[in-house]
Amino acid sequence: MKLKNFYMMIFISFSFLIGENIGFCLDVKGKVQRTGKIRNGIIRKGDIIYNGDKIITGSNGFVSYAFIYEKTNLKVFENTVVKLNTDRENFSSYSKLALFGGKIIVQTEEISDEPFTVWSPSSICQIENSHIIIEYKNELLYNNNSYCLLTSLYGMPKVENIRSKEIMYLKNGETIASTMDGKFLQLETFRSSSEIQNTLRLEKQR
Repeated sequence: MKLKNFYMMIFISFSFLIGENIGFCLDVKGKVQRTGKIRNGIIRKGDIIYNGDKIITGSNGFVSYAFIYEKTNLKVFENTVVKLNTDRENFSSYSKLALFGGKIIVQTEEISDEPFTVWSPSSICQIENSHIIIEYKNELLYNNNSYCLLTSLYGMPKVENIRSKEIMYLKNGETIASTMDGKFLQLETFRSSSEIQNTLRLEKQR
């Protein structure tokens, strides 16, 4: 029995070293699916997440993850699509997330290497010892006015607009919209969706 456990520990350690297992599912609600090189299909609580997994939540879906190599927790809300990647070099970790649409919350602590990075079509957000809400929307009804909403709950995450290359450091409780046409718009935290759309529409008309 002890020998079996020993071999199991070697197998798990080897799996971590080759960089396939990058985290595990803490909680899941509703329908959540994944596509990836290792596994495809429905995700359940306790499942391992693998490097390169694409996570897709439905209209009532929710899933939360803990990463293995850094103290980072991720919450993925309904109608969201993300792809997860971690690069491992000399026992250092460089985790990245691509947000294709929807809403996530990222909380990071004690990152000693590269910051956890979230890519969206409009922005790059580097998160280190921070807690942030990120939501990407594509408002087709408003002249393709796509934007990323970012709210800092703790820390000072760094946000770069992909088109303009402008950089901002978000303060606690601060919300900005980063638009596809290269602008940062200051917004009141937790402002209603209709007010945000009106603000963006007015900005487009200037």
